Amino acid sequence: MSTLIDKVEVVQFDVDSPEYVRTFDVDARAGSWYHQAGVTGKRGVLLVRVHTTDGHVGEYANHAVTGAAQQAADVARAAIGRPWHARERILRAGRRLSRPAHSYGFCFLDNALWDLAGKVYGASLTELLGGGRERVRAYASSVNGDRAGSLSDKESVVAFFAELRELGWTGFKMHSWHEGDKWEEAENVAHMREHLGERTELMLDPACVFDSLSDAVFVGKACQEAGFRWYEDPLRPLGVSAYAHRQLREALDIPILQTEHVAGPEAKADFLLAGGTDLLRVDAHFDLGITGCVKTIKFAESLGVNVEVHGPSPIHRHLVASMQATSMYEVANVSPLLDDPSPKIYTCDYSDAYSSIGADGTLPVPTGPGIGVSYDEELIAKRTTAAVTVTAAD
Repeated sequence: MSTLIDKVEVVQFDVDSPEYVRTFDVDARAGSWYHQAGVTGKRGVLLVRVHTTDGHVGEYANHAVTGAAQQAADVARAAIGRPWHARERILRAGRRLSRPAHSYGFCFLDNALWDLAGKVYGASLTELLGGGRERVRAYASSVNGDRAGSLSDKESVVAFFAELRELGWTGFKMHSWHEGDKWEEAENVAHMREHLGERTELMLDPACVFDSLSDAVFVGKACQEAGFRWYEDPLRPLGVSAYAHRQLREALDIPILQTEHVAGPEAKADFLLAGGTDLLRVDAHFDLGITGCVKTIKFAESLGVNVEVHGPSPIHRHLVASMQATSMYEVANVSPLLDDPSPKIYTCDYSDAYSSIGADGTLPVPTGPGIGVSYDEELIAKRTTAAVTVTAAD
């Protein structure tokens, strides 16, 4: 008889974010994490832990969007009593149960199931996925520039990235200022290339600040002329229109990177086939977990399309290490005032601090079974804000 899932824990807790808080102003900054001197913000973290009838445990924790915990608990009820390895069946049930919402909470359950599989088999996630890289090339991705002392002008952007280059970083991505000033953005692009050198990998992610296609094309041409690696998510609202981005692609001669905000493998496939992007984004926290990311990656590889993994996570290092085409691992969002964008929840040596980069511009992939990290149980217990345990009795 197959070993079954008999308990799922869903735990919400928070961690401090010194001098960075999320703004809710009714302006261009709304929803961004913004520098405020002397203020300590708090960021929510979600932990999902899956238990089996024979005592195995799989778990995953990271920053999560609002509502993910409730969805994770709902889908956990559908997972109870199923074989632990039945990820595809749980995926089908979880997606239907979660509609019409995005499957953010399900992602954490799926990630925990993959961690469980690695621990059962005694293999790392990279090994489960058939990968072989032990280190992955990484790029530093900045916070949005602001006017409060964190990357407030083009000179401070270059000064920060030049400092990181001395540590070993070879790639940098700027997140734009919130105003959507095409002249300032274009000047910054040229300034980065001039001062960071022709062999430095540079990218621009305006984070959906341009209201017009004309402005987005203007800045895209600056990126094109400066030899940027890609141009990402310039248009409002949220980069979800394949038609608008096909127009952008046709106007430019630089790879366009979209689908950060287009969730799930089917929607990403449609976006690509409709001509809306050259490259695809995946994120194990948005796109049906590891299972959904792998589906997107394999689809893209069959077409010769590169996939870029969004944001830092030990899972994302494993995904990059397992891809056919060599991608780059994103450490986002760093600034001179924020060295580590990941939640500080680990008791192992895992870190996304920009000081952890190797001299060759790479970061190590965890080698332990499953995802290969361990969590600070004392911190979690101390900072828990809500928790639910789902069993067969629920």
